[in-house]
Amino acid sequence: MEGSIPRPEHPRPDRYREDWINLNGIWGFRFDDYLVGEDEKWYLDPESYIDRKILVPYPPESELSGIGDPSPHRCAWYYRIFELPPRSGRVLLHFGAVDYETKVWFNGVELGSHRGGFSPFYYEITKLVEDQNILVVRAKDEMLDQPCGKQDPNPWPRGTKYTRVTGIWQTVWIEYVGETFIEEFYLTPLLSEQKVRIEAVLNGEYHNLELEIVISFTGFEIAKKTIELTSPRICLDVDIEYLRPWSPEEPNLYYVELVLLRGNEVVDKVTGYFGMREVGVSNREITLNGRPYYLIMALDQRYYPKGVYTAPTDEDLRRDVEYAKRLGLNGIRCHQKPADPRFLYWCDKIGLLVWEEMGDWGMSLRQENFEPFWNEWRTIVLRDYNHPSIIAWVPFNEKTPKTEEEKNFIVEIYRRTKRLDPTRLVVDNSGYYHTETDIVDIHDYTVWKGVENFKSKWKRVREVGDLSPLKEHVKVMANGFKYKDQPIVISEFGGWGIKKYRPIIDRPPCYYGRILEDEYEFINKYRDVVLAIAEEPTICGFCYTQLYDIEGEINGFLTYDRKWKIDPSEIFRIHQRVREIVSKRL
Repeated sequence: MEGSIPRPEHPRPDRYREDWINLNGIWGFRFDDYLVGEDEKWYLDPESYIDRKILVPYPPESELSGIGDPSPHRCAWYYRIFELPPRSGRVLLHFGAVDYETKVWFNGVELGSHRGGFSPFYYEITKLVEDQNILVVRAKDEMLDQPCGKQDPNPWPRGTKYTRVTGIWQTVWIEYVGETFIEEFYLTPLLSEQKVRIEAVLNGEYHNLELEIVISFTGFEIAKKTIELTSPRICLDVDIEYLRPWSPEEPNLYYVELVLLRGNEVVDKVTGYFGMREVGVSNREITLNGRPYYLIMALDQRYYPKGVYTAPTDEDLRRDVEYAKRLGLNGIRCHQKPADPRFLYWCDKIGLLVWEEMGDWGMSLRQENFEPFWNEWRTIVLRDYNHPSIIAWVPFNEKTPKTEEEKNFIVEIYRRTKRLDPTRLVVDNSGYYHTETDIVDIHDYTVWKGVENFKSKWKRVREVGDLSPLKEHVKVMANGFKYKDQPIVISEFGGWGIKKYRPIIDRPPCYYGRILEDEYEFINKYRDVVLAIAEEPTICGFCYTQLYDIEGEINGFLTYDRKWKIDPSEIFRIHQRVREIVSKRL
């Protein structure tokens, strides 16, 4: 697997099977701006039409792809010819993410279509496999009324918008499974009961099969259970007597094997992991494992200079988590782009909380967009359900709903998300114009007016008992909705630039407020602001904008190519003082 294949690691360590084939590498490629490819049936004879080369999984806008063309293109075609070794059982073809509307053909047969630039999908190809196989993918991405995140349709973005992405941008792989296989499984920690709930969905005939569950911790078995199957859906609780809770300070992980058995024969096997942790709200505080937990976060938008949406290597994903830990952060807010599952794996393993946010920018809150949006968001929530690092789902960011239709759109997505996953917190609409929400988070860049103004404003909040003193910046609650004593988090602030730093790519520099003289002025300003936030008893966390620079934005702790602009040990010490202040009132 390692060889010369880009991104060779298994894309889903949370749902791992040993028997798989990575299809990343050199594919045929062609843009199709006039949308003629389907009419001309390129999928039947791709070698005659699709005449360029691209390195998958990097998008064609990126340098690493070998194309490096950021210009707007309506459609892209891909093809790959490959052999598949014979195996017993069934064969699945997986796509991690393709932006935006995808059609797939395998050996000339249309497998189906998928809509959504962030969500995974797969097809069964068992009966279509030949000695030599041709896979063709058509990705149409016109960036119209659709979730785009921070992508800018223009070839040279400015400000807080970045390079667009078209087509395949996560790993493509083949997976061999049993004639009956475990299609999905969900692991829910029940910390207070010292149990884990295991839910699984089978695909295929389940009679005369057993499911064996083995749970281990640091290499030794702590629980084992075998049940005879009477349904394609399984739900059972397993006792965890050897209890080690998961937290950013102690990211303890349990590993689980799910094995389908027919007598002594292994029909299917998949492995995953979970963390024993619970998230909640109590007395206006966010709680982790039953105790108040103060959030010290930074914004993280998952962009890379050479890969755009796609990290060059798995090591780059791991390092970003380690950078956050070196700063003394206990969490990050994945902003306008659901995270690569490999990034979440490193957050789980190293210990970093995550707010996972959908890339909703670019889509209006019209009713005809509701079901397509929900279908994609639902898939993402289910894909990432087993990651203990995720404590909050955020479907929207900075929407400004005015009509009842728009407000109902947000409310219903919040309610559906909460029903889908009642174990986590849900932020309906990050920043302002909140409707129904578990956290009232606020984007407040007015701190440039000074810390005393900040303190005065929040003193008035405590005096009047509502959020009306914040109206100088944003309308925190949407019309018709009231603050109901939810925890309050300053989920964006800062965005400060330092004079000597400029974008490492050709973009006008973007930062918030006055440019700072040097890193020492930055540290002083950061200390002044975050200690003031920590001293405000009505606030239970903050998130600085941002972890690293992105394209034209030069407001990170690190540059875009991940070089330190600030001594991380100085920021770490400031965060230690934050913890000391907060501990006196929690």
